[in-house]
Amino acid sequence: MAARTCCVEAAAASSAYHSAAPLACRLRLRSGRRSPIHVLIAEDDPDVRSLVLDVVKELGHAPSCAANGADALALYDTDGADVVVSDWLMPRMDGVQLCRRVRSRVGAPYTYFILLTALGDSEHRIAGMQAGADDYLEKPFNLSDIEARLIAAERVTVLHRRREALLRLARRFAAETDADRLLDDLLREAIELLGGSAGVVTRWDDESELLVAVHGSTPALAQLRLRLGEGACGRAAQQRVPVLVERGRGHGKPPGEPVDAVLESAQLESAIAVPLVHDARLVGTLSVGRNGAASESAFTQEDAQLLEMLASTAAAALVGLEHARLDGVLLAARTAQHELNNQLAVARGYAEMLAGAPDLPPHLHEIAEEVMNAADDAAGIVRQLRSIAQIREQRWNDPSDSTINLSRSQH
Repeated sequence: MAARTCCVEAAAASSAYHSAAPLACRLRLRSGRRSPIHVLIAEDDPDVRSLVLDVVKELGHAPSCAANGADALALYDTDGADVVVSDWLMPRMDGVQLCRRVRSRVGAPYTYFILLTALGDSEHRIAGMQAGADDYLEKPFNLSDIEARLIAAERVTVLHRRREALLRLARRFAAETDADRLLDDLLREAIELLGGSAGVVTRWDDESELLVAVHGSTPALAQLRLRLGEGACGRAAQQRVPVLVERGRGHGKPPGEPVDAVLESAQLESAIAVPLVHDARLVGTLSVGRNGAASESAFTQEDAQLLEMLASTAAAALVGLEHARLDGVLLAARTAQHELNNQLAVARGYAEMLAGAPDLPPHLHEIAEEVMNAADDAAGIVRQLRSIAQIREQRWNDPSDSTINLSRSQH
């Protein structure tokens, strides 16, 4: 608890680094969306700790503080951290030792490490980097120095988060055997990774030639049915590229087209849609939308690339589920054919033996002949089943339990 309460004490301390102007006025905060990160501050000087703490807060991040390396490591092991800002010279454990201990945590998410120090010579810089530090800031420093480092740390942290999420999803998708669970994971992760407010997955229906919503985060989105070229989803499916739209800006919307269906259905300010495609086959679309001010809700090309990677992984998994289901049905059909042929062969063999008995009464001989003819007819039906002309791969959200389309098979 002592390591946590020092944040309050440090915030109240006067600092030689501070000027009289309010901190928010002196920080050149970036416009646009932010990705809040957890920043662990390890600094034994209360004034420096207070300065870094204030900057972290003003940038919209979540800070925690420790006055020495040992307490910082304890906090890290308990709560983790996206970024560590650590002084080099501290009691109980210095910054370089802390960095080595953080890097030694196997399986932990990547942590961006910034060393603060008055030791500015190249030898110490190299030692810090060899210990695993990502960045280096010499004392004394100004507000813009800290801000620049934290902006870089935020960007790297977001990239690592997205990479880890993609790997996690790829592993889950590879092991998943249920399409509904796969789609739940896909939509939830897409909304979370892109900081979205809502989202929808659609399936391309060949018969109706429509994109039909199969998973939506709101009731209105779950009812969407769109033509190719209609709205962001329709254009993404038609053009096979990501499409971004913003309310009131058009942003790629053809002239005269009404407000995008995803924006309107969920009352969103912006949306992005990507196609679900595997081996040039259109499977459906994935779309995520955001609320908020225009500068904060607009999607970027980085968002589009991330959503494309999610969509391609999901499309491959969905098609793989179709193939696995079809393989299972075909195996079951072959097994059934084999068993039927065995039973028919046994029945016909006994009937043939009975018909060949010299002392068999005429009426029983006729019955034996009928049994053999029936067995031959049944064997013919089994051969017809082998030559089913068309076997339909079940769509990943088809309500029917049938995988083989018997109505379109040969008779």
